[in-house]
Formats: sequence, C-alpha cells, structure tokens
Amino acid sequence: MRFSGSALSIVLVAGSVGWAQPPAVTGTPVTGQPVAAQPDPPVPKSDPKLDPHLAEWEKRMANVVNLHTKIELARTDAVFKKTTKFSGTALCMKPAFARLRLDNIGDATKTDYEAYICDGKAVYVYNGVAKTITAFKIPQAGAGADNLMIDFLFGMKARDVKTRFNVALNKTDENYVYLDITPRLGKDQREFTSLQLALYGPGAKTAKISYLPAQVRMFKPNGDTEVWNFKDPELDVQGVDAKHFQYEEIKGWKVQEAPPAPAGNGGALPGGGKP
Repeated sequence: MRFSGSALSIVLVAGSVGWAQPPAVTGTPVTGQPVAAQPDPPVPKSDPKLDPHLAEWEKRMANVVNLHTKIELARTDAVFKKTTKFSGTALCMKPAFARLRLDNIGDATKTDYEAYICDGKAVYVYNGVAKTITAFKIPQAGAGADNLMIDFLFGMKARDVKTRFNVALNKTDENYVYLDITPRLGKDQREFTSLQLALYGPGAKTAKISYLPAQVRMFKPNGDTEVWNFKDPELDVQGVDAKHFQYEEIKGWKVQEAPPAPAGNGGALPGGGKP
C-alpha cells in the first residue's frame, strides 16, 4: 500500500523501523498467470565518502523504539506560485504505530489541517476541510505502509538506500550532512524528480541527534516543491505505548474506506488529509 499525493506525510515510521514493503506481484488480476518479479537495480559501487554516513544513519536508527519531532512544512504550487505553510508534530513507535498532525498556519478558522493515525492495522486519514476520515487497511500478508517520508524519517538500510536511489554526498559542515537523491524506481519517479536530504551531523552541537533527519527538500514531477523541517527530535520518549495510536472518532464526520489499490500501482492518498 503506497501513500502519495499532496500528503506525503502519513506518519513517520518505517524503513529500518520494521514496516515491511509490499511483496513482489507474482500474478495478474486478469489472467492469474505468473509474472516474473522485477529484479532490483544493481547496487552502485562503494563510495568512501558517502558510505560511512549511510552506515551511521542506519546504525543510529536501528535501536530506536519511538521518535517524536516537531514539523514545519512549506508546499509551493508551481502554477499559482503560492506557498502554504503548515506546522505540527509527529510521534511514531515500533513496530507499526504512528500519528501526525499538520495545521495550516494561515487558516484563522483552524479547520484546515491534516492528520494521520496508524494503529498497526490501518492508517486513518483525517481531512479537516472535508470532515472525512478515510481508512487505508494495511495488508496482513507481511506488507506494510509504503511512504517515502516515512522511510526517510526513521532511516533505511544503507544497501536499500543505494538500491532504491542514486545518492551523492553534496557536502558536510559542522552541523549537517547533505545528500542529493534522485529516484531509480518507477514508484519513486512518480513522486519526485530530485530530493535534497539534510541529516544532523556528528558535530559538537548536534552530536545527541546526529544522523536524524533535519530537512527534506523535494521537487515533484509537476513542478511543485515541498520543504520539510524536523525540529527538536526526541528519541525513546518515556510512557509512549499503543494506546497513543488508537483510532479516534469525530462526531459528525464521514467515515469511509479507501478503495483497493490497482494492481502494480500502489495506493494513493487523497490530497489534503487532516484531524
């Protein structure tokens, strides 16, 4: 199940956190005949400057139990040259729990917001403007939510990063490690054309949060851009458990189940979800 569209956010856990990726398709819904699984692109050769940073990113996130972070998001529409800014927080916990809320900071009515709750069985997408709650069921056959921002937020295995993306080390400074990323797979190419990821660096000021994501700057195929800033991250917050990720009903809102995703295409998150 893949969540994309204008709400690239769904709830910030996965990658090395343990959300499995959907299995390869082995048949077609039309004929039911076996279809050969597509092999992964070959892993690029080792890079002595890049590889140590990817290894540290993977190592840093491997033992994380939960993560809380503040978020600032700016979405810029390429056609209307308009930027909409959001602020919010995200909380996620292994193996498959997460919740996030983003509020449009320019909305005086406080109704333009988007939120996501994952209880491990489904992702509930709240749309404050439409007053709808859409449930995306998580397949039980070993598959999980597949979301780009989730993967970056909780880290990925170094080999998986290099298999899935073309990655180059742009530069480093005292506080950050800057990576330039372009997609190698069709599912990611539909989501972005290029991406700049900044990780907190191992310097003295950021050592406690080193290799946690600091910013994602994404350029989309339609020309739109999204800039995500992750601030004041906290790891392994005490007292967080499954009850923090339970579905919440809102009186008067329409509850609906998302239609099944087309085979080979992945699920699409409706634009602008919110609670």
